[in-house]
Amino acid sequence: MDVSARATSFGQVAEDYHRWRPSYPVKAVDWLAPSAPAHVVDVGAGTGKLTELLVARGLDVEVVEPDERMLAVLGRHNPTVRRHQSDSSHIPVEDASMDAVLVADAWHWFDPGATVPEVRRVLKPAGWLGLVWNVVAEPIEPWEFAIADDSDRYDRQSKGTIEGLSQRLSYFPEDEVEFSQFAWDWEVTPRHLAALLATTSMAITMPPDEKAIAFERSRGALQEVCEARLRQTMPIRHIASCIRWTPGK
Repeated sequence: MDVSARATSFGQVAEDYHRWRPSYPVKAVDWLAPSAPAHVVDVGAGTGKLTELLVARGLDVEVVEPDERMLAVLGRHNPTVRRHQSDSSHIPVEDASMDAVLVADAWHWFDPGATVPEVRRVLKPAGWLGLVWNVVAEPIEPWEFAIADDSDRYDRQSKGTIEGLSQRLSYFPEDEVEFSQFAWDWEVTPRHLAALLATTSMAITMPPDEKAIAFERSRGALQEVCEARLRQTMPIRHIASCIRWTPGK
């Protein structure tokens, strides 16, 4: 399956995506988003994990999402936002109308050649693009190594460090970019971990037999950790890795 097909595969599991995917730490949203009553657009909004935090801040929110299945789930949970079925190359809002364009765990699916000019077009003077990725932190404890996944290592290298983001986003001028990272913990049950993994693009495209084996391996590894510590959940350490790009004139 090519990248564009993987990018739109999430709609197949839209309800599970919303149920099992994590949200974002408040400090990260404070850093990324302007203060109310600013007008912002959440692009590649998925089922609205970031959207609901922006609404709670009192912001005037537009959302852009290409998959109608994801957009339907978002609308049920965030009925007050204006919803647009479109992709990042066409943000259907007026020129110079947005205080910020915000993207949560989706920028890597976009074509920057088509998206960056659109971001410039819709931003007000002094407005900015804010990006965030949730990344599992580097393992430290033995039990963290026991449940570690190869995809976590890749994400840390490409999205979880300032160096990785600088390379990935090298088309943004250095003097126009700010980086920040926010550590946070997420309490997860073994079942929740397996269900979360089932919402990744790699898992969605796996053959059913391979998928079942992979999920049971992940669930079982965390189950052993929980049982050894007489716990129902374990705190999975994450980093919200953030960037703000404020285009120069």
